[in-house]
Order: sequence, then C-alpha cells, then structure tokens
Amino acid sequence: MNVSSDVDFISVGCNCLGDCLVWGQNKLAAYGAQNFIALFDPIQSKVLATLPGHKDRVNHICWVPNVNEEFKNRYSSNENEILSCSSDNTIISWKQIKGGLNYQYKVVEVLKGHSDSVTNISVLDFPDGSLLMCSTSADNTVKLWRRESLTKENIDTDTLPKWECIQTIDFTPKCMECSSLAFIPGTTIPLLAVGGLEPKIHIYIQNLDSTATTTTLQFKKLMSLQGHQDWIRSLSFKTIENINENSKEVEEELILASSSQDFKIRLWKISKFTAEKQKQQQLDESGNGGANLLGSLSTQLSGVTSLSTKGYLFNCDSNKYIILLDAVLSGHDDWVYSIHWSPARKDQETGKKIQEQMLISASMDKTAIVWRPDRTTGIWIDESRVGDMGGNILGLYGAVFSPCSQYILSHGYNGAFHFWKQSTTQKSFWEPQIVVSGHFGPVQDLMWSPDYSYFISCSTDRTLRLFSEWKRGNNNNNNSLENNKEQQIISWNEIARPQIHGYDLECFTFINKKTHVIVSGAEEKIMRAFVGSQNFVDTLSNISKVQPVNDGTQRPLAANQPSLGLSNKPYFTGGSDNIDNNNNTDDNNGEQDSIKMKMGGGDEGGEGMDTGYFEDEIPFNPEVLSEPPFEEHLLQSSLWPEIHKFYGHGNEIIAVACSADGMYLASTCRASSADQATVRIWNVSNWKECANLKGHTLTVVNLSFSHNSKYLLGVSRDRMWTLWERSNNNNTSDEPFVKVISAPKAHGRIIWSGSWSHDDKFFATGSRDKLVKIWNLENIKDIKNACASTLPTFGSGVTCVEFAPKSSKFTGDNGDHLLAVGEDDGKITIWKSTTSTSNPKALDWTCVHTISPLISHTLDVRRIRWRDTPIINGSSLTYQIVTCSVDHSVRIFNIKFD
Repeated sequence: MNVSSDVDFISVGCNCLGDCLVWGQNKLAAYGAQNFIALFDPIQSKVLATLPGHKDRVNHICWVPNVNEEFKNRYSSNENEILSCSSDNTIISWKQIKGGLNYQYKVVEVLKGHSDSVTNISVLDFPDGSLLMCSTSADNTVKLWRRESLTKENIDTDTLPKWECIQTIDFTPKCMECSSLAFIPGTTIPLLAVGGLEPKIHIYIQNLDSTATTTTLQFKKLMSLQGHQDWIRSLSFKTIENINENSKEVEEELILASSSQDFKIRLWKISKFTAEKQKQQQLDESGNGGANLLGSLSTQLSGVTSLSTKGYLFNCDSNKYIILLDAVLSGHDDWVYSIHWSPARKDQETGKKIQEQMLISASMDKTAIVWRPDRTTGIWIDESRVGDMGGNILGLYGAVFSPCSQYILSHGYNGAFHFWKQSTTQKSFWEPQIVVSGHFGPVQDLMWSPDYSYFISCSTDRTLRLFSEWKRGNNNNNNSLENNKEQQIISWNEIARPQIHGYDLECFTFINKKTHVIVSGAEEKIMRAFVGSQNFVDTLSNISKVQPVNDGTQRPLAANQPSLGLSNKPYFTGGSDNIDNNNNTDDNNGEQDSIKMKMGGGDEGGEGMDTGYFEDEIPFNPEVLSEPPFEEHLLQSSLWPEIHKFYGHGNEIIAVACSADGMYLASTCRASSADQATVRIWNVSNWKECANLKGHTLTVVNLSFSHNSKYLLGVSRDRMWTLWERSNNNNTSDEPFVKVISAPKAHGRIIWSGSWSHDDKFFATGSRDKLVKIWNLENIKDIKNACASTLPTFGSGVTCVEFAPKSSKFTGDNGDHLLAVGEDDGKITIWKSTTSTSNPKALDWTCVHTISPLISHTLDVRRIRWRDTPIINGSSLTYQIVTCSVDHSVRIFNIKFD
C-alpha cells in the first residue's frame, strides 16, 4: 500500500511584534508565526508553506536580493533567499530548493553569535554579489556580517558562501532594536543607521582610513541624529534619483525614514554638499525669515530641539555630504511601529525603473497611513488612511506595500491580517480584501461539526474560530455547483468567531443530535453553552452551500458582547421571541429589521434567551454574508448567543465531551486531589448535573465517549485511565454511569489522550512516556490481559491519538484500523493494524506513513480529527484530517491510500 500526504490548508496568525511581515518581488509574503516562518500568497489568500528551523519565536524576516541577477535589475527580480532571526539567539539563512516550487525553502546556515534574542536584521547587496548584514539583539550589541559573492562552485553545487561576523558594536546599557543599510549617494560605501531604546539614531560609516582594508568593512560612528522624543521603533533607507535642472545630470539622494514612540515620523535627507547648497545654507543662516520661523516652531525638551535646521556635515570619498531633517510627519495618535517605502518596480511598457516617493506607516492607533509629497509644493501629506476607527483591535504592528504598490498588507495586535487594494477609479481610496486569519496563541482543542461541514478550533488566545469551505463558481446556483463540482473553487476560510472570551479557552465540544450547539470551558469555574445564530446559519448556507436544518432550535438572529461582559447576549427581531427558522429571510434585501438586545436577570441561568431585558435597547443590524468576512466583522458581528452556564466545578475547566446520542455531557477541571478529580455528568435535555464520577486522584485531561455512547473513558495526570459504563435502567434517580475499572500505572507518565476505534472494540491511550497502548474492551476487566498491543516507542512524548472512522476499505472485520498519532515535537504518523496471527484478540501495528516535517507542526500536536467520509477514486482512498498544535497553527492534511 502506497500512502502519501499533502497539506490542504494552514491557518496561523502573525506574531504580535512590530514589523514581523515582509512582501517580496516573488509575490510571496513571509511572516513570523510562533517558531516558524509562514509563506503565503496574499492575492490568493492562502498560506502555502511553513518553514521550521527556529527553536523559539521568530522576531524579524527579510528577503535577500537575488544576487544571481545583474545589479541594475535586482530591484525587480524574484528573491530566492530569506534571512530570519529569533528569540533562540540565532539567525537562519534559507534558500529556495532547486527545482522545487517557489515556496519550498531549506536551511542553509544557522548563525550563532548573539547571547540573547535577535530582534532585527537588515541586508545590503553589493554590485559584485557580496552581502552585508546588520543584526540587533537584546544582548545590547549590534553585529555586522559579510558574505562573499557567489563562486562557480557555489552555482554548480547549489550552495551559498558562509556568513562571517566582521564587527561587533557594543551599546551597553542601551539596547538597539532596529537597523537599516544603504549606500552613500553616488558611491558603494555602506551607511548604517541603528535605533533602539533611546531617542537617538546612530549613524555609522565604513572606515576608510589608510590602515583599513576594503575586505574588513569596519564601521565607525559618524554622528547621532537627535529630534525624536521617545524610543526609535523602525528605520528605513530609500535611494531616490533626481535630475539636476541646470546640469541635467542624474543626482542621487538618500532618505532615511524613522518612526518612534513619540507618535512622529522623521525624514532625514542625505545628499552631496554642493556649492549651491552651501550658498543656500548661508542665506538661511543670515536671513531672519526661515530661521526665525523654524525657531518658533521648535520645542525644547531636555535640551533637545525637536525641529531643527542644523545640518550634519561629513566627508566621504573626497566629497562632502550633508544630513538634513527634511520633514516631520505627524498624523498618528499612538506609537508608530513600522515604516516601509514603496518598492521600485519596472514599467511593463518601457522597461524603465519606476521609483515613487511613497511611505506607509503602521501605528497602535489602529491605522496605517500612506504618505506622499505634494506634486506642487513637495510637502509630505497623508494621502490615505486605512484601518479600523473603532472596534476591538488594539492597533497595527506593521504594514507593507505589494511589489506593484497596488495592495497594502498589515498585521495587528491580535495576530490578524488586514488587506486593502487600491481603487482603480480613485487612487487615494483603498478597498478591503479577504485575507488569511488564524490563532495567535496555542490551539488546545479542535472538532468537526456533527455533519462534518465545518470545524471549530479553541485557543488560549481566548477565541473559538469557525472554519468552513468557501464554495464558489461561475454560477451561484447551489444545484449547479453540486452538479459541476469540477468548476467549483473551494478554499477554507474563517467565517465566524463563536466566542471571544476574557479567559484562556481550554476545551469545547459539539452537542450531538443538535444543530450548531457547543459547550466551551476556559480558565474559569463555569462552562458556557452557545447556539449558532440565524445569521450564522444563513451565512453558512451562502458560503459553504450547507442547507439549513430546521430542528426546532430557537435561534436568535445574532449576538453581541457588552464592553465589560463575558457573555454573548442574544438579539431577537423586533423584541419577539418567535424566530422564523425558515431560510426565507429578508436580510439580503437590505431592509434589515432593527434588533433589540435581550439580557438575562440576576439568577444563575438568567443570561439565557428567555429572561429579562437590558435597561437600554441596543439597535443592531445583522448582516448575512455571501463571502468570508473581514476581521472587523469577525470581532464584532459573528458571535454565537450564549444560552446557558454550567456551575459546579471548583477549578478551571480542562476537558469536556458529549455522548454520541447527545444525551449526556461530561466535564473535568484542574485537580490536585481525588475530591477535585471527578468527572461531572450533565443531562443535555435540561442542562442539569446528574452524576459526579470518581476514579482519579489528579487532573483528568481528556474524556472520550464510545461511538455507541455506552462507555466513557477518562485519562489523567495520575498516569492511569478509568472506564465508566452507562447504566441500563432509565430511572433518573440512579447514577447514569457506573465505574467498570481503573488501570493504575497504565503508563509511566501523564496520559494525554484516549480514543475509541470505530467499532468500539478497542481504545488507544497515548502518554508522555512515548508509548501508545491499544486496549481490548472484551478483556478489559482482566487488566493484565487487556492490553492488545503496544506500539514501538516513539521519539518524543505522545500528546494525541485518534482512530479513523469506518470506511469501505478499512471495515474492521479483519482487524483493519487506522490510527493517527501526534507527538510533542510536531511529528504525525499514521498506523494500520491487522489481527495478530499468534493471538486473535491482539493487533499487529505497522507505521504506514509519516507526514513530512516540512509541512507538519513544530510543537505539541494537541488534537487530530478525521473527517467522516473518505473520498474514493478508483483504487485510491483519501482521508482528510484536521490538526491543531501549540505552535498556533491549524492544518488540514489529505492522506491518500493507493
């Protein structure tokens, strides 16, 4: 049997750091996601690959200019190298795999030298193909690295020259956090600007003393630019070409843009100090007009002049140069985290280089501003402003232009992306576009809906996120799409965020036999039940073509969370409790009813759907969507109404599960004693607690009901599992479950996961002791003979096990079972069983596939969930599994059996 796998979908948010996003000429955007790099195509709105290599959070990334091309053409050439730095104190050099796809990269070199987190890197390419790199670090040093140009041997063997550290500049006790490199105008002499936890910008130049050689490239300090009032957050050089009106010659000027926590952006111009400029400066100094005007505008703070006409002169290569403050851009109301120039591009018709003076800045005031000098006066103005003027986001960390400068991509405080396209009719207007989204914290739980049409993931970033397929084609008719599936365009997108909480979310489960009902648990002592709103049902029908089921569930139209509340309050139309569950709503007609918020009273169950009113009626206009929503909609308008709270646990909720028949709910909390380590059973019909099962002494970390709802399995931190059996009698006063057996010392370490086979004959347990054990239910009371088999020892702790559902190929009649195993290093393996020839009650297991580490997770795999029905195509069978991990990502893999 030949087994292969590929990744169908990756969702992960951007690290919450300033400037952790870059967009290259190769049409790919790269961003730091936990301890790996994610590469994605913003236009297609799809994460294409992840690059594992770092051991800690990725802090900064930059594309390396393509040194295989001629120097004059590199600005428009596709990059094939990446540099990244991390909190693991290293810098990694990546190279595109020869002959591979444009998003397949390999680690070429790991640079070690810093003794603390590396915060920023900048790179400069020389005409001969050699490279200069500057790295800043929390160890209070700045290091300069050099790489020689490519040799013929490098090209033939597809290798790269080694990086060499050529200089270390110590800034103790200050810490530098940003840097930028460029050539002094008209030369190939590098200039370095660094800034950090002080208001100064330090300028360094290559030492050209007679004793210095050109290969050493030692840098010496030239000056410190003063003017900012707070720490420097971002620096960016830009070389511009001007035509001298008198001589008609092309003159180069260098502009340094700096952003700071003082809410300001400063532009510094570096140019040759010609006789004309000297005469102009003398006029400015002798004349009262300009100087007095600037003097009146200057502000004194700790002896530093905020707006100064002072020019900094220096000599270089037998020429005099001057650095002048060119402009102060004031438009943001909070820290400015990132500034980026629009990239140079090649005119498609003439082939000439187009280099616009356009700058984009991103700030914690929730906006990004496009700056451009006025065509007539030359004064810099804020041409466009994009972002969120309200809502729940806490600001933007970075924003970049696309290679053609027609798109803006930014990332924000909650790991989210925001994407805009320039209007074709009005150049200063930017239209929002659909873009990828994902968690920005460890993803702890994940589950398919009962009908397998969508799945929800649960994270300690305090959100539940709902992902579904966006099915679209040339014809919007549902039947047409179903009949012409080859014409469908299908992509996975986040279409709702059922819960945004004030506590870290730990677990959740769907209520079986009900449509769109979930129960979640967080780091609080109560659980909460939610029902999908009518708004969501209609949106799911439009986007995923899932036909709504009228199961009699009363559905509020939408939900909203009060500013200081934790509960999602339901909204009903016109104050009526009677909701029309038919899909014939008028929401798509634009004539939306005003919705009034209903809110519970003071009792425990009072925040449900049927009791009390809020003092003020809050108008709300729900919107049924036909395509995936933007981040602002997800934050504010896609919540599910809360219908019940479960009280009883004494500590934070750890696990929750629902029986397959939808009758019972089981839950556990964090525990340090047998009294706390109980499993509470709730009756779904009235949401009341009906049993408290004992059997463990420490936290029960995972619960799993058998498919026939007859058994409940609990695995625990106390290294044992316990099995409870459903009572046969229907007397409500009796215990619904009775303990069958506990298995002390079933494993040597904490048992993380348990799963039932599709025929309920076996269950598997996975533990930190690197073992997976398969237990036979038939022999379960004879604990010594209950273990049907033990899989070979894994390379790291096992964090997740999951049996595959029944299929025509793997029926279980001859002992065939499929089992997916996840480990705490991110590895995922697929195992197949057959009945043992020596013992009919035992199973023999074979590892049939290991998902490639290039597409797999990088940290603990927390959940693996199989989709119910595999796709059968001739002799091949393809399963889909969805997985989640502590590395912040959710992934869908296609597992193909030939």
